[in-house]
Amino acid sequence: MNSINENNLKLGIIGYPLSHTLSPQIHEYWFKLHRISGTYEILEVDDVGLDRIFCDNIHQYRGLNVTIPYKVRVFDYVDEVSDSARVVGAINCITVEDKKLIGSNTDADGFMNGLLAFNGDLDFTNMNVLVIGAGGAARAVIHSFLMKSTGQITVINRSSDRLASLEKVFNNQIHCMDWKKLNDSISQFNLIINCTSQGMKGENDFSLDFTSIQKGLSVIDLVYNPLETKLLIDAKRHGCKILNGIPMLLSQAALSWKLWLDIKPDITDDIIRFVEDKI
Repeated sequence: MNSINENNLKLGIIGYPLSHTLSPQIHEYWFKLHRISGTYEILEVDDVGLDRIFCDNIHQYRGLNVTIPYKVRVFDYVDEVSDSARVVGAINCITVEDKKLIGSNTDADGFMNGLLAFNGDLDFTNMNVLVIGAGGAARAVIHSFLMKSTGQITVINRSSDRLASLEKVFNNQIHCMDWKKLNDSISQFNLIINCTSQGMKGENDFSLDFTSIQKGLSVIDLVYNPLETKLLIDAKRHGCKILNGIPMLLSQAALSWKLWLDIKPDITDDIIRFVEDKI
């Protein structure tokens, strides 16, 4: 791996659109903290621009984050794929090393690291988890729980086709539930995670009926803008412990640094407050 003391260290993020991304601020914060001279570029490109990046100038970067809509498309460009990226079916981190492109997924471990920082005393073997959604984020979350031998993982999604597809991906290691049964079944879960984008920036808000929940229920919403969605506000009102998506956002970014630079920045209260202030 190249020295991190060089003056032309370049990182970046590929996606479209990227007007909402907080990644540059996060990585620039860590550049300053670790006294590294580098840049983190926003590469907001269409399909043609994506081809151009990989064909013309990819090797000027040490590493790249990848976000919507290219987390699957970039499989076509990398030379190696990590096990987690293969299982999750998405690449969110590319490492440029020795003229090779290595595609990884840091979302699964990023989610789990954030969860354990929130509650380090979880008994996974006796846990009954509800995952809402069937997209890439849900896949990462499911994979992270499977790696912990979690007791039962139930998944619910409005699209039954996507749910069936997800069941095949995970070889029937998950239990799929009809959306209409959600509120009637909520009492059986001790952890609920919303992996959809519903509620982002206050749009398409949704919530659940928390009147018959287990004592000690925790509710996580991977959305972080706003800091508290309607789902989290309602959950908190019913005595649930709540967590937004900032810990996962920061943890997956820190794991990218570990892959690129062999440095894993700490997720401190200061960086959490810094990100919250940007929202």
